[in-house]
Amino acid sequence: MSRVAVVIPMFGKEEYTRKCLELTKEHYGTGEPIEIVVVDDGSPIPFVDPTVNVVRLDENTGFTNAANEGILWAQYRNCDYVLLLNNDTEPRAGFLKELLDVLESDSSIGIAASVRIHLGRGEQNSELMGSDLIRGFQYFTDEKSLPDLPIPANWLPLCSALLRMDMVRDIGLLDKKYRNHCSDSSYCLKSKIRGWGVLLVPKSKVIHHLSVSTTAAKINPEL
Repeated sequence: MSRVAVVIPMFGKEEYTRKCLELTKEHYGTGEPIEIVVVDDGSPIPFVDPTVNVVRLDENTGFTNAANEGILWAQYRNCDYVLLLNNDTEPRAGFLKELLDVLESDSSIGIAASVRIHLGRGEQNSELMGSDLIRGFQYFTDEKSLPDLPIPANWLPLCSALLRMDMVRDIGLLDKKYRNHCSDSSYCLKSKIRGWGVLLVPKSKVIHHLSVSTTAAKINPEL
């Protein structure tokens, strides 16, 4: 049994999922086994990969529900941590180890998230999130200027975020009324209210191809 489960929700865009899987296996860096589950959220062509676990949903329900299905999958296997990882991310070397080290250093920390690297922004491509309630104190810097120490935050995008399973059992799953967006900020704020720490970990980095997952999915106009 692995301590860490990696949950990758997807809807179509299989080429991105394949790349994400390849780099996750190569770069997670913990030195111990992990379990990977791809949650296929009703893709027109079912995702098949014998090297990982695949949960197939009958219809497209949105990113939030797919992430929740993956979290439940990890719970049933008694994992200590679950990593939510967008299929349109490309993890950098050691990305998971850096997050795990932070959570294991302090049992009060519930969420540790990677810095997102945005291609096409030149040198100012590294997104930092901090303490501002509305925007998360978002700003961009170059990779060389990233700080070494984790940064406390009120909310973070959960496109590459390690969750402590004790926290999940305490506060529950992501709120499904947010189909594709805002469930991450809601979840982080809920965890803060319950006393769990939320940290950005600059030493953990992923490239993020923005909106690939959500533009591929069917959007519910009522949400």
